[in-house]
Amino acid sequence: MISDIHDENELIGVFLGMSSSAYEYMANIITPYQHGYVPLIGEFLVIENGAEYIVARITEVAPRGEFTTFMGEKWLADVALYEDAIGQDIKSQKITYLVRIKLLGRINRESNKFVPGVRSVPHITSKVRRPSRALVKEICNKALEEQQAGVQIGTYTLDPAIDIRFDFEHLVSRRTFIFSRAGYGKSNLMKVIASSWTKDHGALFIFDPEGEYAITDKKGRPGIMDRIPAILITNRKNIAAKVGRNVYNRVKFDLKAFKPKFIVPIIVPESKHEYVFFRKLMSLEDGQWRELVDLIHDKGWNAEGAEITRILKKQPRSTAEEEDMAMQRGVKEDVTLMAIINNLVAPIRSLHDPESRIINVLEEAARKELPVILDISLLDSVTALQFCSIIIAHFFNKNQRDFVGGDENLLKIVFAIEEAQSVIGSNQNVQKFVELAKEGRKYQLGSIFITQQPASISPEIISQGDNFFVFHMLSKGDLRSLQSANAHYSDDILTQVLNEPVRGKAYFWSSPQPFVIPVQIADFEQATKPGTASTIQSTCDLLKDVEATISAEDSLEAGIIGKLGAMMREKGIDAGNAAMIEQKKKELTIGLYRALTEAERAFIKKIGAGQVGPRGPDPFAITFLYFTRLVEKLKTTSRPQ
Repeated sequence: MISDIHDENELIGVFLGMSSSAYEYMANIITPYQHGYVPLIGEFLVIENGAEYIVARITEVAPRGEFTTFMGEKWLADVALYEDAIGQDIKSQKITYLVRIKLLGRINRESNKFVPGVRSVPHITSKVRRPSRALVKEICNKALEEQQAGVQIGTYTLDPAIDIRFDFEHLVSRRTFIFSRAGYGKSNLMKVIASSWTKDHGALFIFDPEGEYAITDKKGRPGIMDRIPAILITNRKNIAAKVGRNVYNRVKFDLKAFKPKFIVPIIVPESKHEYVFFRKLMSLEDGQWRELVDLIHDKGWNAEGAEITRILKKQPRSTAEEEDMAMQRGVKEDVTLMAIINNLVAPIRSLHDPESRIINVLEEAARKELPVILDISLLDSVTALQFCSIIIAHFFNKNQRDFVGGDENLLKIVFAIEEAQSVIGSNQNVQKFVELAKEGRKYQLGSIFITQQPASISPEIISQGDNFFVFHMLSKGDLRSLQSANAHYSDDILTQVLNEPVRGKAYFWSSPQPFVIPVQIADFEQATKPGTASTIQSTCDLLKDVEATISAEDSLEAGIIGKLGAMMREKGIDAGNAAMIEQKKKELTIGLYRALTEAERAFIKKIGAGQVGPRGPDPFAITFLYFTRLVEKLKTTSRPQ
């Protein structure tokens, strides 16, 4: 009990009463000069108030007493150059301090229960004590009661003997912000979080624009893979040889696997979404889109308008003689066709790889709840933004679709996004990132937004933050923006953020934590041996397991497509007859599900493609959405090469 350690709490002064302040409980105490004790900005104090302690934090210290009068200052000036003129007895008699404090809450001395806020104000002259280490630890533990099941991320700044924990469950489906100048600990914090990540928190996807998170860099700083097994997706060719396992070398997508309505708005600049060519691309069917991607991927700027016209009009492929005749008749290329070429060549060259299975790898990694580092350091800024947008949008849309079926099929993922101001900024918003920030919680998608410029982020997004880690910053605009979004960062806290450039020192707040706590984040470099990635990754081949699962599921899906094809042939339905397929869709989806093996049904359930009826939890058919995908794949496999 706290009452047991009452005598250990050093008496330092008396309570003077409350002082005027907006939105905060501010008060003053008076403390006499004591040899060996100096009030520290930010330290805790406790005020006796009957059966409880009022917990407070020092915000300002100002001298009082005779030395602050005109005559006192004159006497000090006269004796200032004499070494022993001001003795301890004089200081004890003449010096006092007026200490301004912020009241944070109250803690019962019997039950140890901490309650935020203040209801009864202590009497003037109530005793003020400097809490013992045991009581400070108790205060921190009670304030961080919901974090006690978490991992140690650092120590209390004013007493390194007190550990500070953070439960990563508070990252799941939550918005987290890390604000810091370069070099003051934001990357170190992310490495500490990633290296302690466990499966019960879901998957962790880290977008790495500097190539600093995965392995030991040129400066000898260790990476996450030097500590734990993780999957690295990178296009740096020398990495796989260094690490050995868990490296996927395709930082591109098979763009043909996406629907045009999904992918086109991402790879075409938003400023051109009102143009005619954009509307034509959005209206393409899946088969047309695949042909168009193949054409531009193969021919690039040499793609001919006549070929694009044929794809857009769904005409059969013409012979060489017919093409020559058309050219001789002087077929004119529409300006729209050139616009399609101009706007698709660059993103298709940068992002398309028909052999890539990156989305499948990420989906399976998410299901297995693995940490994944996406190294985008070799991509230009436009391509990197498109790359990240595709991944965010894919999983957001997938979980949004699956949300109707309950949480069982939702993929639990936390995305860590560097340079967040470029995607959720006040002047530049990328739609899916904004949706992730505002609505991700509903769909079990968490986000960690890392930035040096919090003032550039929309206040309505920052104000919805659930966790804040604030390191040293310089801009007063950034500090004001933070305070307006989260009033727990009061003036005394922001003054320290601005004036204490200490690497690794973070001012941490997490909902429903009652006040900000200064934390010295653990040093990842000290706890991790550099250059050990190959040894660590050799203990667990995560990527091999993921690719084996993908291969097995490809075989299962191929079997399902085969059964669909046989069923359609039996009923005399051609895969290209869209009208007939639409008419028979209900019958086909039910019949196909009934024809599946137990393994195939388990696969359907895993990917959330089973249609559940009102009578029970078990599916009775495959969903129309998945059925459409199967028909498209059936047409692709049955098309003559």
